[in-house]
Amino acid sequence: MKNLLLPLVVLGFFLVPSVHAQGVFPGKEKLNDKDYFGLNLNSSIPSRYLEEYWEDYLKTYGKTHSRRGVISVDRANIPAISHESVEMLSQVSSARNISHVFLAVKVGDHFVSNFTDSTYTATENFLKEFSDYAVARDEVRMAEEYYDEADKNHKNLERDNDRIVKEIERTQKKLEELMRDQETNKADLAGSVIDLENKQKDLEAAKARIPKM
Repeated sequence: MKNLLLPLVVLGFFLVPSVHAQGVFPGKEKLNDKDYFGLNLNSSIPSRYLEEYWEDYLKTYGKTHSRRGVISVDRANIPAISHESVEMLSQVSSARNISHVFLAVKVGDHFVSNFTDSTYTATENFLKEFSDYAVARDEVRMAEEYYDEADKNHKNLERDNDRIVKEIERTQKKLEELMRDQETNKADLAGSVIDLENKQKDLEAAKARIPKM
């Protein structure tokens, strides 16, 4: 069993990137009550984060607009796809724990959808580059969450330590008071022994003065 663990761990290490490695494929979506042909990107990143990354990414190419879940760029400047500005419509959704980015790109008077179209490959690469960007952003997010959790635990431990130190100080102070009380009590006890002995002698003397019957 142990002999199998190392290969599995190593295999798991190399498979981690593939969890985020997104395949791009053609598809069709209804945006604003209209069907569009475009490209899809699947991702394991939660959709709420993926949507944030996607909009930030698009902002580097033009002004974005968001309406009813549809994120669009009227005039996107993406030389890799076209020397002229292009129109982009997109939507981020999720199903069965898989997030999806749908992107429709209008170049000139038509939308990119054909494998044989040179702009298809450029748009596919555009989404793949976004995939790398999103994975990097999400790794930072998770690292920040882990750091925040570790920082929270550290602060809790610090508070516990401060509480324990104060409790020790209070206990030590109380112990010192008890030790002083004990010393005082020892002195009182010694005097009490002498007084008790004297009282015993007085008692015996008083008894001796009683006339014998």
